[in-house]
Amino acid sequence: MDNQQVNWANVGLRMVQGLTTTIDAVRQLDAQEASLVMRLLGKTCTKMMKDGVGHQFGISLIETSAQLAMKETLVFEDVLKLITSIIGRLYFTASTEEEKQLVAQLEEAVNNYQIV
Repeated sequence: MDNQQVNWANVGLRMVQGLTTTIDAVRQLDAQEASLVMRLLGKTCTKMMKDGVGHQFGISLIETSAQLAMKETLVFEDVLKLITSIIGRLYFTASTEEEKQLVAQLEEAVNNYQIV
C-alpha cells in the first residue's frame, strides 16, 4: 500500500472547475436540472476527498441540491448566496493550510460571478 500525497493544486483546480461549471449550468437550467448538477458535483467531491473540507463541501452541495429541487423557480443570485454560505462555513472546518487555500479558491470562483 503506497502513501500517495494529495495533490492539492490538482484537487482544488478540479473542484473550482466543477463549481464554475455548476454555476454556469444554473444560469441555463430549471430548478430540477440545476439541482441534479449540484448533486453530481457534491457526489464527485465526496468521492474525491474522503474527509476534510472537500468532503464537507460535497455533502453540503448534496443537501443544498435537495432544497433547490423543491423550488418552482430558480433565482441565480439565490444559488450564489447558498454556495457562498456553504463556503463561509468551510473556513471553520479547514484545519490545514492546504484546506484553507482550497476554500479560498472556491470562494474566489464564486466571487468572480458576483462581480458580473
